[in-house]
This record gives sequence, C-alpha cells and structure tokens, in this order.
Amino acid sequence: MKKTILVACGVLFIFSGCATMIRGTEQEVSVNTNPPGADVQFSNGQSCISPCVIKTKRNQSLQISVTKDGCHQQTATMMPTLAGAGAMLGGFIDYGTGAVYDLHPNPLTISLICDKKIAAEN
Repeated sequence: MKKTILVACGVLFIFSGCATMIRGTEQEVSVNTNPPGADVQFSNGQSCISPCVIKTKRNQSLQISVTKDGCHQQTATMMPTLAGAGAMLGGFIDYGTGAVYDLHPNPLTISLICDKKIAAEN
C-alpha cells in the first residue's frame, strides 16, 4: 500500500506544472474593431492600433479602451477562464502560474459607433 501511495505521489509531482511547460503563462490576444484603425489601450500598459495582437498574462483580466476620432469610446473586458486542456494537464503549480487559464473573449471584436460623415472620411 505504501508503495502505491509513493508511486501516485511521484506521478502527481512529475505531472504538476505540465500546463505551465506546454501552454506557458502568457497568451496572444487579438482585438479587431469596426472600423479598423482605432487606438486600443490595455490596462496592463500595452497599446496598439486595431486590428492588433498583444501578448499578456493568462491569469490577469484586461480592461480594454478603444478610441477613434469621430467615434464614441468603447470599453471591454477580457476575463481569465479555466481552459479545458490546461485544467486537464494542470497541477497546483499551474494554478499559481496561471497556465490553466485563457482570456476570453479572444479574439475581441468591437463595433464603434461613429459619426457617419467622419467615419466615411477615415
């Protein structure tokens, strides 16, 4: 019985952290806007012009602010959710590193409300 417990503990130790090694603690998230060419600001300090992709931590929610001349500002949130593959591969280490999560929605698509005259010129 003791041998079985030792083997089980050894297997759990070996496979804990699998998602961290396979999936990593960061992921690429993409933001698309309609119309394109909007300024995208992320709560982690990164920014880009849509359509764009950034790399960020899997386990931290992101607040996204989108602006474009002639359009109303839009905000959105990407939230970490438990990923199926990450949860199956993950051990205690993976929950600590965040490797068992994926940010959603990804890709994020935002339709801006724009003044028709200004939007047509852009």
